[in-house]
Amino acid sequence: MNKQHLYTTLFLALSSAYLSACSTAASDMPRLNEAQQKQLASERAGHLRQTHVRFNALDKDEDGYISRAEFNRSGDLAFERMDTNKDGVLSAADPKPEPRGEDTRSEQTRQQQAQRTEQPRRERLLKMPTTHSVEGMLAMYDSNKDGVISREEYAKGRAAQFAATDANGDGQLSYDEYVAEFAGRLDHQISQTGKKAD
Repeated sequence: MNKQHLYTTLFLALSSAYLSACSTAASDMPRLNEAQQKQLASERAGHLRQTHVRFNALDKDEDGYISRAEFNRSGDLAFERMDTNKDGVLSAADPKPEPRGEDTRSEQTRQQQAQRTEQPRRERLLKMPTTHSVEGMLAMYDSNKDGVISREEYAKGRAAQFAATDANGDGQLSYDEYVAEFAGRLDHQISQTGKKAD
C-alpha cells in the first residue's frame, strides 16, 4: 500500500468517525434546526477534508510526519506574508496581502467558479479562525488581546499549538495527531455556534 493510499484510507476512516460524533453533537443542540444541523455537519466535513491537504503541504519531506522545523517554517512564512507593512508585528494596520502567485486554474474551472460566485451563497455557520487573514491570526495568537501580535507572542502561541497537537510528545506530528487536534477545535467552535443560536 503506497503512502498516498494509506493517508486517504486513514482520512476516510477518521472522517467517518468524526462525522458520526458530529451528528451526535448536532442532535444534542436543539437550538439549531434540522437544516442548520445538516449544514453544520457538511461544513465540518469540508474543514476536515482540508486538514488532509494542509498536512500534505506541511510535510515537505513526505515522511508522514510534520517535524518541528516544518511546522516552524510554515508559521514563519505565514507571519511574513501577513506582516504586509513589515513593522515586525501583526495588527489591523497591516493591509490585506496580495493574492499568491499567478492564477493557474483552467478556463473551465474559472468559469465554473465564477458561476458559483454569481449565485447567492448561504452564510457559513462554522467559522474557524485562519492564518490567511490578520483577523484570524489575531483570534488564534493574540494572547493578551491588545490587537497586536509580536514575533515573541506568535512564537509562544505556535510552540503551545505544536505541544498541544503532539499528543505522544515525540517532537513530531503524525497525521492522526494533526487531524485530532483540528477536530477538537472544530467541535469547540460547533459548541460555541450552538450557544450563539440560543
